[in-house]
Amino acid sequence: MDSSQQLVSNYVRSFVEQDGGSLRFAPIRDEDGRMCWELYGILPDGVERKVMLSKTGKPRIFKSSDAVIAYWQDIYPEASEVTIPILKSGNK
Repeated sequence: MDSSQQLVSNYVRSFVEQDGGSLRFAPIRDEDGRMCWELYGILPDGVERKVMLSKTGKPRIFKSSDAVIAYWQDIYPEASEVTIPILKSGNK
């Protein structure tokens, strides 16, 4: 994957398995103040790209930690842990 290309959701598995990329989750708050997580792909050279939904072009957002865990287990079936960052309690 070229570092100037957009990373779309239907390419994530190939990005990880074939391109040597990795993933991270960034905590955000939705319009109702609930914590959610945006998905980012990290290229082997360290450049980060926000993962966008292939159908809508909107950022890939997970609305629960359970969804983050399930997604991680799907992409990394051999993994025994995942880091789910949180926002500081005063960060609204």
